[in-house]
Amino acid sequence: MKRRYLRLLIVMVLVVLALALTWRLFVYQPDRPPPGTMAMEKMARAGRVGSQYALGQAYRFGRGRDRNMALAYKWYKKAALQGHAGSQYALGQILERGDGVRQNLAKAFEWYGLAAKMSGSRDAEFAMAQMYFHGRGVVQDYAEAFLLYKKAARKGHRIAQYLLGAMYEEGWADGRDFVEAYKWYTLALPGRDAAIALNPLYDPRRALDRLMPRMTKFQIRRGDRAVEDWRMGHDDPFK
Repeated sequence: MKRRYLRLLIVMVLVVLALALTWRLFVYQPDRPPPGTMAMEKMARAGRVGSQYALGQAYRFGRGRDRNMALAYKWYKKAALQGHAGSQYALGQILERGDGVRQNLAKAFEWYGLAAKMSGSRDAEFAMAQMYFHGRGVVQDYAEAFLLYKKAARKGHRIAQYLLGAMYEEGWADGRDFVEAYKWYTLALPGRDAAIALNPLYDPRRALDRLMPRMTKFQIRRGDRAVEDWRMGHDDPFK
């Protein structure tokens, strides 16, 4: 009796081991991308620009596959050459930072420029403004930086709004104008945390505290009116 139970137990153990081995060999594939990403890669190889961008994102951020900046760059570039503005901007970021590829500031500026031209991307305009302001990859040019900050600021880019305010306060490009500085600092307030995260000095609240004692009451009233006028004419969630 005991021998029969022992043989039955051995058979059951062998069956379980066989099932486990079958699963390990033919089902469990840890390095295989999920089915959705496999389909995405197939479409990307067929030239679908949206899938090429999505595949670039997957490799850049490790979504559904191992992070691989060389492959991210490859798929972004395929989409960028087809005029995909998001991919053009992503290439600019990668090349500006040298993230997994050789840093190339001049080329980064070119890709940002294409993204701005293709879609009017405020992020690309801001990136170009920063490069002009700091002379990275291009000849330093405060006037060009000012124009690009203004473009991005008018589209709601909060950090561009802060920096535009700073340029008006200091008169770096278009003459000193405290009312305009007050207006843009105020509009930048909802993005204060993001601005400070980029640079602790980019604090619109502190900027206003510094600026207001230098303004007359009449200038402050004009600044408040300018803020309201701007919000009335723009889709601003904080108006």
